[in-house]
Amino acid sequence: MCGHEIIIAMAVLDPNVLNPFVLVSPAVAPALAVAITAISVSLSLMISRYFFKSYTFSGFGYLLGLPVGFAFLGASFLFELSSLMYRADPLLYPAFFWIQMSLQSEALALIALSYYYKSSDASESGKRVRARDVLVTTLPLVMVAIPFLVPTFSLASQPYFNYAGLADLSFYMRIFNMAVIGYIFKSTIASLVRAANIKLLYVPAAFALLWLEQYSLVLAYFDNSAIAFIGSAAARMAGLALFAYIMHSVTSRRKMEIEARKAA
Repeated sequence: MCGHEIIIAMAVLDPNVLNPFVLVSPAVAPALAVAITAISVSLSLMISRYFFKSYTFSGFGYLLGLPVGFAFLGASFLFELSSLMYRADPLLYPAFFWIQMSLQSEALALIALSYYYKSSDASESGKRVRARDVLVTTLPLVMVAIPFLVPTFSLASQPYFNYAGLADLSFYMRIFNMAVIGYIFKSTIASLVRAANIKLLYVPAAFALLWLEQYSLVLAYFDNSAIAFIGSAAARMAGLALFAYIMHSVTSRRKMEIEARKAA
């Protein structure tokens, strides 16, 4: 067995697996990773583009976190692929993994921040902001800071990329991601109730699939299950595809309304 194959075998047997793609057979892992990453990045950037158009069209500041968040999410998938491609490098492999975890959590926090301010704008419109509301306003900022501060603290305390420490960090960050997505899910359900539009049901469904992705990765953390990882990848792509479909439908309908107004 050559040295490269030994490294791959060690990665598969390592209980502190960082990149879950190593749980898949080495013969198919690279091709599978490229395919999943290409689909995930394309969908994320497509969603980001749709949201950026909505932001420029409406001018609502709280919408800016959505295109930036999905762009960060797409970037995190690229770093996930990079960590797999450099899994034999003792420095780049954990470094890319660290960046991936930070970007992904930051992306979800930015998306949640947009939904938070959207809900606040709807519920607090016309009300005077009181002093006790300042604390509530700072909480989302803390949520956005956590994905940067926690990994940075972990890196500062263990500057040599301890694999066990990074694996544990991934577990905690995914729990954080699940909590953030849970908040987004709750916010989208509230928007669905206010709008009384059954078509908006697809939005919480998309985030439910992204939550399922994180949950499956938590399961893979405990038992190194390739099935759990494949399930997480399927849930991710399904969630992003559903979200892209929603944004495409909304954008197309808006264009038709604008054209109808011009024609009138």
